Amino acid sequence: MGRGAQGEQDEEWVEEEGMEIEAEIEEGEGASVSGPLGLQFTGTTSLDVDQDASEWTNFKHFPVATQGVFRACFNKLAQQGRPEFTILLLGKNGVGKSSTVNHLIGERKQKVNPYGVSTIDKPTVITRSVPLPEPVTADVLGDPINLYPDFHLTLIDTPGLVIGDRIHEATLNTVAEIAKVEPIDAVLFVDRLDVYEVSALDREVFEAVSRVLGAEIWGNTVLCLTHGELEPAKGQTYADAVSARAEGIQGAIARYSGGTRPEFAVIENSSKCARNWSSERILPDGTVALPNLIQRVTEVGLGSQPYEYDSRGKSPDSRNKWMVPLVFAAQVLLKKFLFDKAVRQWDTYHGDEWGPKEQEFKDDKYIAKMKEAKREYIRRQKAKQEAK
Repeated sequence: MGRGAQGEQDEEWVEEEGMEIEAEIEEGEGASVSGPLGLQFTGTTSLDVDQDASEWTNFKHFPVATQGVFRACFNKLAQQGRPEFTILLLGKNGVGKSSTVNHLIGERKQKVNPYGVSTIDKPTVITRSVPLPEPVTADVLGDPINLYPDFHLTLIDTPGLVIGDRIHEATLNTVAEIAKVEPIDAVLFVDRLDVYEVSALDREVFEAVSRVLGAEIWGNTVLCLTHGELEPAKGQTYADAVSARAEGIQGAIARYSGGTRPEFAVIENSSKCARNWSSERILPDGTVALPNLIQRVTEVGLGSQPYEYDSRGKSPDSRNKWMVPLVFAAQVLLKKFLFDKAVRQWDTYHGDEWGPKEQEFKDDKYIAKMKEAKREYIRRQKAKQEAK
């Protein structure tokens, strides 16, 4: 049984990102940066989000090998004209979204609840800026100009997608509004590795994401499995456990994504995780966790166009609107040429007590029969009253 089995509280939740849950957590060590750094929502929309943009001063505290992988990925993105890269994190409560954000930026920026309950009630947009290792230049009037001196990494942490036993669609609607303002380069759909089945609630989450945001979002997604230091079940290898969990989630997503099966990466956010010679956190199979995650995200980002929310066809109220005038026209024609004609024919031969007043349209026998039935009903009611 893995360390994070149902009902157990994992030490790493507190150790890595929430040692002082009640204490005020610093919002980053870097100085605030002005200018076009990060997503700018103020004045463009009424979105209620927390924003934090600063120089990535903690970047130098990563292991040197990890810094090298990050810089190589950032330079590759900049060479493709993408010096600003936005990653959206989605997932249920308590799966490790905020811990993953903290791990990615090397700061205890986001509060993490040790009981697996989300501690944020609105999206948090965090942007960090770091100089590029290799300048991307262009000749302007014969002089080389550095186009992108810095790389900007933006992470959007979101509240959990589940409240109680129902889907928190308000979070998805907020994400849609964010994606209208700023395209999303990659999505980290976060879930736990140490869970052994895909539940009905999981499937509802996948369906809601596809319905509200569109199935195309899965093409920009990396499945991020946290609690990577899983101890596999007896008789099962670590690789088999990871493969079974990933394939289970990928298969469930494919039912609602038009067949798209996201790539996956495993991460361990605990500071107790085993480390290699360069102090990088490694998984039981030897994978260096954080560099592997950023490489997967970079590959997905370069292999697809940024996700932009398109409301067409997403809302049930907007689907098939083109059919409304056709249905209305059909109703008018049916009434005029079928229903009205049938009513006139009926009145011609049978009459109608509530229809035309002309005598020839009245059915005297039918009217007399109805009146007699009414009188009989009144007699029976009187008889019942007298019997009492």
